[in-house]
Amino acid sequence: MKLRFLLTLFCAFAFGPPVGEARSIKDIPAAKEALLRIVSPKFYRSLAISPVEGWVVVRGDLVNDHLARTRVVRSDADRDYDRLALELANNLQIVDLTRANTLNGARSVSVHLLIYKIADGTMAMSFAHSDEAGGNQLRYSGAAWMAVRRGNDWVTIDPRQLSPHERRGPRTYTLAVEPANSSRSLQGNGRPPPTMMAIEGAPVNAGHSLKER
Repeated sequence: MKLRFLLTLFCAFAFGPPVGEARSIKDIPAAKEALLRIVSPKFYRSLAISPVEGWVVVRGDLVNDHLARTRVVRSDADRDYDRLALELANNLQIVDLTRANTLNGARSVSVHLLIYKIADGTMAMSFAHSDEAGGNQLRYSGAAWMAVRRGNDWVTIDPRQLSPHERRGPRTYTLAVEPANSSRSLQGNGRPPPTMMAIEGAPVNAGHSLKER
């Protein structure tokens, strides 16, 4: 059942019609760089040509490993998505591996929630990035938060593996922020090996599994 769902999800992105004038991650600041290491390569290529139906941005100040003073700064979706985006931002854990290279003080972070229409309904994906100067040059690792909507409930799509430092839950995920030349990372499941999963003989770098919540 899980494999069938993942195949449907992958095909909805990979073989959908060209976007045309519709917005995609190519049109969202920092999305391309932030998502490179937190979703699989095949899924990333699918996202690059898939239309974004809704986009919510929550901004907050990084205090230790979480965000404070979060607020919605952009929304072209309904209030339900605003609430989900705020909940994800408030629960987000950030492992800041650049702290030694920056001045003391709060750092602004944006948390994005992207909404997609898929064959089975609606999919949501969340990622975050630093708003400071040069933030799009930083490296992000871990695994993006993803879920599909079934009725009034969100069913999360969890990574198959987590590093010891990754926190994961129905509305919680962990990202690490690293300098561009860093060799450190969470080593999360955002970029799994090509042989991690195969469906009917065709390798699929899904790297996530469906979890009922």
